[in-house]
Amino acid sequence: MSEPGREGASSAAVLLRAPAAVAGIAAANAGRRIGVAVAGYLVVAGLFVASLCFLTLAGYRAITLGLGKVYAALIVGCAYLVVDLLVALFLAIRRR
Repeated sequence: MSEPGREGASSAAVLLRAPAAVAGIAAANAGRRIGVAVAGYLVVAGLFVASLCFLTLAGYRAITLGLGKVYAALIVGCAYLVVDLLVALFLAIRRR
């Protein structure tokens, strides 16, 4: 009599393990997609920073040729300060 009980228990265990296996596979696929998306955003952010550095250097050198090193540093520094203040203002308004 113990044998039919074991078959019933194993069938129930299989029925309970199947949704858990499907959920595990779905979670692994979602994790993989999130990882690929994060890696893509990191690549885009890295390229954005590199282009910003090159553009800043080119602008600094152009201003240096026209106005001198001191004014070039002041202009570039003030440009970054204004952009930072605008971003801070945007974030402050967005939180309200």
